[in-house]
Formats: sequence, C-alpha cells, structure tokens
Amino acid sequence: MKYENLIIGSGLFGLSIARELLNKGEKVCIIDRYSDPNESSVNALGRIDPILGGAGHGNETKPIEVAKKSLEAYKKFISLNDQFKESIEFEIKPTIHFYNEENHYQAINELIEIIDNDRIFFSIEKKDYSKKIHFLPNKNFKYHSIFNGTIFINSKKFRSTLFEECNNKGLMSITDEIKGIERLNEGIKLVSKNKEYLTERLIVAAGPWSNQILGDLSDINIFPSKGQIIKLFDQNNSFTEFHLHGPCSVVKKRDGLIWVAATVEDMGFDKKITSEAAKELIQKATLLYDGIDKFPIHSQTACLRPSILDDLPAITQISNDQIYLASGGGGWGIMMSIMVGELMTELFK
Repeated sequence: MKYENLIIGSGLFGLSIARELLNKGEKVCIIDRYSDPNESSVNALGRIDPILGGAGHGNETKPIEVAKKSLEAYKKFISLNDQFKESIEFEIKPTIHFYNEENHYQAINELIEIIDNDRIFFSIEKKDYSKKIHFLPNKNFKYHSIFNGTIFINSKKFRSTLFEECNNKGLMSITDEIKGIERLNEGIKLVSKNKEYLTERLIVAAGPWSNQILGDLSDINIFPSKGQIIKLFDQNNSFTEFHLHGPCSVVKKRDGLIWVAATVEDMGFDKKITSEAAKELIQKATLLYDGIDKFPIHSQTACLRPSILDDLPAITQISNDQIYLASGGGGWGIMMSIMVGELMTELFK
C-alpha cells in the first residue's frame, strides 16, 4: 500500500497539518510511536500571547518577527467557534506583569503599537506600588503592568479535539516507531523495526525527535528544551483570577489547579521530573505571590519542547523529493500550531 500523505508525529503540528489536508479532500495517514502521546503538546501551559516573552527566558517581549506571526495565530484562536473553544477550555485572563526596569514597560508598549496599533486585542497600563496589590505585600518588583488579552487553553484537550476531528474526517492512524527514511524512484520508503511504508509525500512533525528521524536529510538544528511545571491545589478557592507573569508564569486554570510554569533546561532527551525543579518554581512563584509555598502540590510534569534558535517554527521542504519538516517553536509552539497546517499546505502548491 502506498499512502498519499504520511505524517510522522501526532502532536499539535502533525494534527494541524492533517486537518488542513483532510479539509482539502486529501487522504492522510499519521504515524506515532504512541497511540496516546504524552509529550510536549499535552503537557504545555497553553498560554496564547504574541506579546510577552517566555517566563524565565529573560526577554520582556517576543522578537518582532515572532510577534507578528504569533498575532496571526492568536487571531485564529479568537475566531474559533464557540463549541471548539469550549472543548479546549478557552479563556481570556488579565495578566499582571512584574518588572524592575522602567524601560521594560516601554518595550512592551512599543511592540503592541507595532502589531496592534488600534488596541483591538491588547492594552497595557503601568502601575507602581503606591497602590499595592492585596496579595503582594512584599516589594519584590518596582513596577507591575496590567496587560489584557492573554488566552489560555487546555493543551491536552486541544490535541484530543484535533485528533477526534481528523478521525471523523477519515484520518488513518498507525502506532509504530519509524527508524529510517529511504528515497525511491517511485516515492519515499519509511522503515520501522518490522514494517515498511511507502508514501508519495512525507511530513516529519516529530517535535524534538524530528532530526533523529531525518538524519542527514536535514541540517536544521531542532533541539529539546526541557520544561517542568508544577500544579498546586487551591483548597480554599482563594487564589487570584489574574495570570501572574515575571520569572515564571502562575495562573489558576479551568481545571481548578494553580499552574506554575516553567523551567528551561538543557537536558537532552531526559524527561524525568525533579525535586530541584519544583523547588525552583516555588521560589520564583513566591516572588509573585507571597505565601504560594503554602499551597500543596497536586502534580508535576515535564515535557521536551522542540526548540530552534530563532524561535520561529521550521515549516519547510527539506529536499527535492516530497519530504517536509514541521517542527520548532519551543515554548510558543502551542500558539503557532494552529497555523502550521495552512503554512505547510502552501508549500505544496
């Protein structure tokens, strides 16, 4: 059997591409080593925000080109129908962003002027501690800004909703681990431990494992960035409804848990959770919310984000054959995923 489109990886990038192809009436098969993947797509915080830099990365804002692309993705999330939004627990929360350098406010304001000059989606208002926020008695930061427009989704439900939609449109899915790729005159052959697959078009969307599958077919450096998240019980329902952003992100999501995200670790493909990471996250969160260390820990997760140096995903054809790559995006991959299918299919024209 020869497949028309074969996608390696059933995370958000792979499913976004599958959805777009299926909507165009094409036949699609997706292969993943797990039938229900528990990788970066499902463990992410799910923050959709084209303005602020990643918590803990040291950048107040996203680079301009990343921000412009991110705004396109943000608009796509806004335009989702109500049923889809409900299925992924879509919500917009106000953000309190904390900083010590006054020019950080200016940097954010200037980026908003560039990508959303009419303030259709975003606004920001600078504050100081002459008017204290009731849950922050300690002056750990000189300033805070109230930033409106941040979207949060449930990343796991986003992935499962996309998969269900694709499945209803005729997606074929296979559980197998691909070991290698061979070019043939009549197409492309994929080799696993016990089977071979032929396809006319191959799309590798295997997150940080993409390079391992492609081997020397690609010289694009996609590497794993480990991110750990802890979730806390809010037993008395006392936590703020604001998303708190600074050295980490702290937010109470619709599951009722307080999420503290995320570490940024260069640990290769090691996905183990660590007590050191939990301690680091609590210490950072305490700078934003005094007393958060009194909330009991519910759970801890780790994921490997597919990272690339310029932060924009690599959506590209990587050879003269019909072999394509869709990966990268790091901590902003969840946001970018919604437009990956459209970007990829544009390459097929």
